[in-house]
Amino acid sequence: MEMSDLQETFYCDFSHPAIKDLANKIAGEETDRRKITEAMFKYVRNYVRFGCDLVKVKASETLTKGYGVCWNKALLLVALLRCNGIPARMGYNLVKKEFMKPAFGEEYKTLHDTEKHCFALVNLNNEWVAVDSTLDPRTYKKFYEPTGVTWGIEWNLQDSMHLYTENIVGPIKYFEDIDAALEDDVGYSMPLPAEADSVFGPRNQRMWQD
Repeated sequence: MEMSDLQETFYCDFSHPAIKDLANKIAGEETDRRKITEAMFKYVRNYVRFGCDLVKVKASETLTKGYGVCWNKALLLVALLRCNGIPARMGYNLVKKEFMKPAFGEEYKTLHDTEKHCFALVNLNNEWVAVDSTLDPRTYKKFYEPTGVTWGIEWNLQDSMHLYTENIVGPIKYFEDIDAALEDDVGYSMPLPAEADSVFGPRNQRMWQD
């Protein structure tokens, strides 16, 4: 564990009033870090809808928008945890591009053969645990559960949890410098900000429609 695992950064802006208020509200009077982590995880998983967005987005901006893809939701969870003094990192592993096929349909073919899937790594009792809030229950039940995946979106409060297990092809790693990783778009090819709505909007609407 390093001091940086508790620090605020430009993108991990946990001193923003909205982040601070939410972090305090969710934690309440709870002192058990594992239970606080569970509450933060469930909030981000359940109330921040899975939806495509740019990488260079602050945690507070994702909270305001109410949606985000893996890197956005992982960053928000890390910010909420660090705001409560819980060491957290942005972790990732390589996955085959098929991991997005249920949600993206044939558009998944536009991805690279392998991509970095992001999630939060939390230090609990001196052990780093992967906690993945990417898929909200509706998205999971609509797109992934019908395909017969063997993994779910629940965390047992003890072990690392992993989504897309059938497509994982690399070990867990983490970004030593969150801001540098985001400035590099975590290795993805992103549209220009001015083009984001036209690129992501139709895709999100397809995923969000009932």
